Amino acid sequence: MKILLTAPATEMSEYNGNPAIAFGAGFSKPWFIPRLYLIRSFYKPVPRDTGYCVKYAPLGLRRIEASLIDSGLVSKDDVCIVHPDYLEDVIGSDTRVVGISTKDPLGLGYVSTTYSLMLGLGNPITNYEFNNLMKKLKKLKKKYKFHVVLGGAGAWQVYRFGLQEHYGIDVIVDGEGEEVAPQVFSKLLTGETLGGVVKGTTPDPSMIPCIKGATIYGAVEITRGCGRGCKFCTPTMAKLRTFPLDKVLRDIEVNLDNGQERIMLVTEDLFLYGARIPWEPNVDAVKKLFEKVLALKSRGLEYLQVTHLNLAVAYYRRELTKWVAERLLQHTWYKLHGKPVATVEVGIETGSPRLIEKHMVGKPKPYKPADWPDIVVKSLSFMEEYDWVSLGTIIVGLPGEEVDDAIATLELIDSIEAHGLRTFLVPLLFIPLEHSILKNKPTKTFDELSNVQLEVFTRCWIHNLRVWGRGFFKNYSMLGKALFKLIAPLYMHTIARKYNWRKHVVQEIYREIQKLI
Repeated sequence: MKILLTAPATEMSEYNGNPAIAFGAGFSKPWFIPRLYLIRSFYKPVPRDTGYCVKYAPLGLRRIEASLIDSGLVSKDDVCIVHPDYLEDVIGSDTRVVGISTKDPLGLGYVSTTYSLMLGLGNPITNYEFNNLMKKLKKLKKKYKFHVVLGGAGAWQVYRFGLQEHYGIDVIVDGEGEEVAPQVFSKLLTGETLGGVVKGTTPDPSMIPCIKGATIYGAVEITRGCGRGCKFCTPTMAKLRTFPLDKVLRDIEVNLDNGQERIMLVTEDLFLYGARIPWEPNVDAVKKLFEKVLALKSRGLEYLQVTHLNLAVAYYRRELTKWVAERLLQHTWYKLHGKPVATVEVGIETGSPRLIEKHMVGKPKPYKPADWPDIVVKSLSFMEEYDWVSLGTIIVGLPGEEVDDAIATLELIDSIEAHGLRTFLVPLLFIPLEHSILKNKPTKTFDELSNVQLEVFTRCWIHNLRVWGRGFFKNYSMLGKALFKLIAPLYMHTIARKYNWRKHVVQEIYREIQKLI
């Protein structure tokens, strides 16, 4: 095969059909848990289609595959997306270029940094699997002399720390790759020397090719970018673009025709679809999108999921929110306590109006920063009236965060609990992402957090366990529960006691878990 595309094993799995579980790949990999166990029970490889080519692939790799084929550089028979565990079986003397997509190679993302530090059991699994992939490729490259190209949302981590040569990478594509990938691969195929970092472009959706095969979770882009300008985030700094409806439908049809029955609409905010400004949704465009997508039930569509939503707009346009929620609930693949619920990820980030105004003034629009805590609770409450339950991120240690700001976040968590909301709260340390405005700010560590900031972590996870824990742990096998009861006390008396901050957070969470096991 002339061109092979791959990704770390953590990105080549559907996590038993649950996208939320994929966040666990950012947690520490304990030394005592073998990789074979993780591969068989946690991030099982996606199935193969023909030969060693995968049946379902990450959306980013499907885009690159399509751009290489549509550019005329190679035929469909010359490119294959492969799970990393099969690279030794596929790479040979005819292999010219191996392209890698990665989201979090060094474990420097929000989830991986936060929860690998919190657990203290080693580097994130994402980093472990990236190293495993690159070690394998480096050995094969020495034998077969192919070129290695790295791209994806986490590529910046490698060049920021000068590790390109260490990993044996010839070229890094930084940014969107649909336009530049054919140029890079073409030069490498013709023997031209090419190195360093190639900057991606910002292509119009009309120039982005439709996928050729099914994606993991049936992921299909409906928008790219955001435009709200949150300083800690990268997509919000990117130009907002809407994918034409015919392209969206075509990508869905490709998924359905290749065995997917679930579709995930990928967007930074559903209500950005067709919008000219981020806080004023195009009601007709959103409704038409759903009507056309749901009409594909005749083609095999069973389940429909949306990735992200802005809480201010959800409350501002409640009639549209209700209309969408009613349709998603009919096609959801999640249940809570045996009852179907639709889920979506939202950015709560902080309960402090001062930090909202300082770092993300576009987030609460069309409302004011001072309205944010009230809007969060009202929006989450309204959504839950229609069983649309959110996963909400909270960032602890934003630059300039003071005790009063952290107290405001605790008060917001209290309000969420007081309203009986089922929101799954995910507290995260502040991380300076490469393409964000705050990229030069220092990473926040647990050692620097005040007791009030640490309490944010504790209260969020106690809330999650009380709402979601019983349903989660009831699926544990008797063996799994027995192992937990054996290992957890050892962890509590060793690793958890090494730092006061870890002891403070983990002990409270452990007490809550004991009630459920």
